[in-house]
Amino acid sequence: MVDKFTKTALVLMVVTTALFCIGAYIGYVGGADMEGTDGLVEEHAAEIGGREAIDHIPTIGLYGDMGEYVGFTLAGMVSGLIVGYFWTGIFGRREDA
Repeated sequence: MVDKFTKTALVLMVVTTALFCIGAYIGYVGGADMEGTDGLVEEHAAEIGGREAIDHIPTIGLYGDMGEYVGFTLAGMVSGLIVGYFWTGIFGRREDA
């Protein structure tokens, strides 16, 4: 079926992803400013251009404003699975290891 290494890697990946999601949720609920530099740059550009800054990113489903963080976490998880699965095909196998 599935070997021990694959089970261990899958459990570690799920636990790590859960920790990232929990950390993002705690930061969001705790009121931490998770805006990053995008919002600052957009506000500054709107101020210089004499226009009002608007939000172009729609909210995603039930997560609301946190949907972006959950989406990026899930995208990283899926891409990690894909790259991990094809690792030897992409980078080759070293014979001296």
